[in-house]
Amino acid sequence: MEAAYIADDDLDDQTANRVAAAADLPESAGQSFVGRHRLRLAIDPRFDRLLRRLAQVAGSRILITSRLYPTALQVETGGPCRGCNAYFLPGLSDEDAVGLWRGMGVSGSRAELLPVFRSVESHPLLIRALAAEVANYRPAPRDFTRWRADNPGFDPATLPLSASRSHILTYALQGLTPAEREVLITIVGFRLPTAYDTLLALSVGEGKACAEAGALHEILGALEDRGLIGWDRGVNRYDAHPIVRGVVWQGAGKGEREAVLGAMDSHFEPMETPEWRQVESLADLAPAIERYHALVGLGRYNDACDLFHDRINQATLYRLAAHRQRLEMLERLFPDGIDTDPALRTPRDRSWTLNALAGSYLFSGQPGQAAPLLERSERIDAYEYDHRNQQVVLSNLAQALFSIGRVLDGQRALHRALLISRELTDEHGEGIRLKELGRQLAAAGTLNQAALALRRSASMDRDRADLQAQGLVAGYRAELALWQGDPGTAAAWADRAAELAQDGRHARDLIRSALQQGGTALAAGTLEAADPLLHQALSDARAKDLVEFELPALIALAKLHARREDWAEALDRLDEVREPAEAGPYPMELADAANTRAAIARATGETDAAIAAATEAYHHAWCDGPPYAYHWGLEAAGAHLTALGAPEPALPPFDESRFEPLPEVEINPRDKH
Repeated sequence: MEAAYIADDDLDDQTANRVAAAADLPESAGQSFVGRHRLRLAIDPRFDRLLRRLAQVAGSRILITSRLYPTALQVETGGPCRGCNAYFLPGLSDEDAVGLWRGMGVSGSRAELLPVFRSVESHPLLIRALAAEVANYRPAPRDFTRWRADNPGFDPATLPLSASRSHILTYALQGLTPAEREVLITIVGFRLPTAYDTLLALSVGEGKACAEAGALHEILGALEDRGLIGWDRGVNRYDAHPIVRGVVWQGAGKGEREAVLGAMDSHFEPMETPEWRQVESLADLAPAIERYHALVGLGRYNDACDLFHDRINQATLYRLAAHRQRLEMLERLFPDGIDTDPALRTPRDRSWTLNALAGSYLFSGQPGQAAPLLERSERIDAYEYDHRNQQVVLSNLAQALFSIGRVLDGQRALHRALLISRELTDEHGEGIRLKELGRQLAAAGTLNQAALALRRSASMDRDRADLQAQGLVAGYRAELALWQGDPGTAAAWADRAAELAQDGRHARDLIRSALQQGGTALAAGTLEAADPLLHQALSDARAKDLVEFELPALIALAKLHARREDWAEALDRLDEVREPAEAGPYPMELADAANTRAAIARATGETDAAIAAATEAYHHAWCDGPPYAYHWGLEAAGAHLTALGAPEPALPPFDESRFEPLPEVEINPRDKH
């Protein structure tokens, strides 16, 4: 959402986009920190493999142009891998920079021009913008010496790179007319490129920047000539470079910014948003998203929250699973940071926003960040006696706690939520709670209770003809059958889940079903069927930033490569698991990855490595200790250690006295289900 405002330097820093062994790096290449390369992985690891193989081709030369240096072509120490060289494109050469300046008909000696150009690495946009300002200087058009004498504060050569860019642009903007300035501020006020029709509506008319369309056309042409905006003729949209955006928006007065944001709010308010099931991409939500940002910019947080809830929430949550964008939007409702309350009037809105923000943290790989937000939301609902929402928050809290290995606390939250659902006679809510409880009980090895919870939930879903919910239960039954070593039954349930996922086309359901189908095919030994399904699940999970599915997809692909005895590729997939799994944290996925690593080490005769990996898996799977452990991870690790003649680690057993007892709840009371 903020991509248009991210400076090149900041992007380089966020993505560690520096190759340490590259020579003559420009200052703007950013800083490299080994290990911060995940943002430059290919969405599909097959693309990474292709790049590495291309680097080994000796009979030809291949040029790749890319904004970001691919991690696949970088070694662990940060340099380029063998067979690769990195060429960072610097600014113009001295000759070309002077040639651009002269081409715009502006005077100045090389001696006085080159220090200015070099202060910004001869960035053509900045040279062009400054040349246009000097060319239009009324007292002495095109005379740089005179212009500089009349602007004694202009001295970019004494400033660091980031400051010199802003310095030059500030001077380059000073010759704009009020109308040109207003149109430019309007363009940079948008997060996305601005359609001509939108600019026409906001900038032409009584009391606006232009009296008629012809005047707007002249202004747009002048701004383009100055290099301050770009015109995409194919779609008739206008945009500005991030350097221009940042300087113009920050340099605008509060009143100017509020005027633009207020106009955007008025313009987008009457525009309809498609029904969420009809939304195909974020572009379908563009008017609502632009208005949301305008409302936040105006400090109208309550109106922004209502807009998000009514027009953006369901499409981004269910249809698109756009959790990265949801986080960026929802965090703006916390002007003092997410450790404080959102700037909203009612307890209901505050709780809802905390829950919505936490949900996107949970699904995008940060369950440890989600849990405290959900605990805050649940406290608000409990204080307000808002039990209908409290059951929802408790269920989400249970998922977060389970993900980070707090197995008992996760079950406790589900028991509380289930009791509330039954007090409210909310069968839909009860069915959701039972699904999650069945999944968690299955992972802990409490199989009879797990099967009972899933059967009751399935019965409720059938009574309500809820196909999406039936698909979830089918998927969880597939997982349970896989754990029990029954790939045939698992495949039948996974196919049913995939069939039902097509009905609602919820992004998470589609990815989960592809992952489950791939996993059952792998368990059955049909590797050719598993391969495309697992790669599809991984690609889609990475495209949506759904780390909860990315990790099991990577582990399953590692197992697939291991079955083919492609040990290097298997270990590469496991290496990709560690960083996001530790950041989550996801101890159960870490256990699965370590068990897979132990299996590979055993197959390749590396006994010490196998023992170390199995011991690591045992520790990760322990959680609160049996019966509140990751049963299947412990079982696999124990089997490895036994086969290797190594002892199981001595870990503290579950201590009932350290925990509150679970609220008593009957999973399947005697009723119609």
